[in-house]
Amino acid sequence: MLKRLLAIAFNAVTALFFISLSACAYGPTIRANVPPVVFVHGDGDSPAYWQDMIWRFESNGWPRDHLFALQLPHPKAVAGNPDATLTDSIIKHQLALLTAEVDRVLALTHTKQVVLFGHERGALLVREFILRGGEPLLSHAVLSWPDALPLDVKQKLTLGDLNSAALKGVKTQVFTRADQPDGVFSPADFAASYRFITDTDAASPAIWPQMDLLLGGTVTGMGVSSGDRATAGAHFYNNLPTPKVKLEVFEVQQGTGLRLGPAVYAQAMEIGGQWGPFRAQQGVAYEFVTRAPGYAVTHTYRSAFPRGSQWVNLKTSRIADEDLPAFSIIELERPRGHLDPTVRHIVFDGQTVPPTKITLARLQSRPIVAEIHMEVVERVVGRTWPAKEGHVVRLVFTQ
Repeated sequence: MLKRLLAIAFNAVTALFFISLSACAYGPTIRANVPPVVFVHGDGDSPAYWQDMIWRFESNGWPRDHLFALQLPHPKAVAGNPDATLTDSIIKHQLALLTAEVDRVLALTHTKQVVLFGHERGALLVREFILRGGEPLLSHAVLSWPDALPLDVKQKLTLGDLNSAALKGVKTQVFTRADQPDGVFSPADFAASYRFITDTDAASPAIWPQMDLLLGGTVTGMGVSSGDRATAGAHFYNNLPTPKVKLEVFEVQQGTGLRLGPAVYAQAMEIGGQWGPFRAQQGVAYEFVTRAPGYAVTHTYRSAFPRGSQWVNLKTSRIADEDLPAFSIIELERPRGHLDPTVRHIVFDGQTVPPTKITLARLQSRPIVAEIHMEVVERVVGRTWPAKEGHVVRLVFTQ
């Protein structure tokens, strides 16, 4: 009887130990009574820009249902883009989208105020939202790179135009280009923002791993409308859903990019472009393959995800006219920030001053590698695919 009681006690203590260990490693204590946070991306970006920040908030107990990221259509001001001017993109169309998103978030969370994070063009949008009467709905505003104005924006702002006094008393924190040389919120920037919003220190600026990884997002296209025919003037990504797209996900070998078996997930989307949820595995790299009418078969390789995300956006690519002679086309993207080799050590297929796109002049079947040195070294490995058969490869940094 004594042995049985000791065994029960031992098992109970062991179970409590692993439960507490799991909570520490993978389940931070959820905070109560925190304001919802809405992130607004900048010029040419998408909600994926904020993924690291969202993960850091989650890792410090911020409930996921209080973290939102707005996806703005036509994020890049280019010829043929109907939102190519400051008046159209910020004051008219995008301001209406932000206003609707704030109203939606307040209704969902049953709160009276939100925190707005804005980067670059998104920072200008947050400023406009405040100046046009939105200040009662904000508790704090964090503005990143408001002094890095897009080319189509001629208005010149000073730090005096961005402080709390100029923004109707809204508590405002500003990170300039000098503060964030490659446009990225560092762990120290996150810690400063967390302290600014909560008046307390974050437990840790690190991203804590998560065992249950649910991934999803939107498959987006190119041009003014994703379903339009390809033209030379419409070769830009638009943040709009790609219609009639099919998605397959493959687990790949991290050192070679080779597939380790059949697709582990597949989905067909007629409209909307929303995909997921896909249950991923911790420490596993994946290849995401999209097929859609009018687009190349796009192979997107990602390094392993530390946490789940609903903002894993996948871009369907078209082959530009100048790339038609190429045997293989490989694009490199860093949703979190810029690919500036003067700020970060970056290697793309052996080039240390890398372009964002490489075209190979002869048919090759081999791994292609990209690497960036941040808080940690992140490495993405994909495979070349034949452009002559309508394939494009994209390597995307997760962090």
